[in-house]
Amino acid sequence: MDQVLRDRVRQRAGHRCEYCRLRQVHSPSPRHQIEHIVPLKHHGSDEEGNLALACAQCNLGKSSNLTGIDSVSGGIVPLFNPRTQIWDEHFTYEGAWILGLTPTGRATVDVLNINSDPDRVQLRIELLLNGELD
Repeated sequence: MDQVLRDRVRQRAGHRCEYCRLRQVHSPSPRHQIEHIVPLKHHGSDEEGNLALACAQCNLGKSSNLTGIDSVSGGIVPLFNPRTQIWDEHFTYEGAWILGLTPTGRATVDVLNINSDPDRVQLRIELLLNGELD
């Protein structure tokens, strides 16, 4: 994967995580990472349509997972795909918490530990108070 492709992925995402929406400028972690939606180990590719921008925490949480368990139905469901799905249809904010609206949204929040780390939630609280959470 060359730098031109990496830059296109970053620009397409508006320099924010496509899972938790954390902007790069607000991230306490290193630079956001280029993430394979379908991991290479599951025969994914480096094609632009299989790449997303993810903060380090979301990328580590997702790892090579393709599915998760919906907390409501108990069923195994695919994780959110930012190339084929719309964030607002699967997630919403409740204050600084990101909630899943669908089975895919709920499983993604759980697998990526989006609300599990108190530091991540605290950062979103601070961004919310400063009017910078969107």
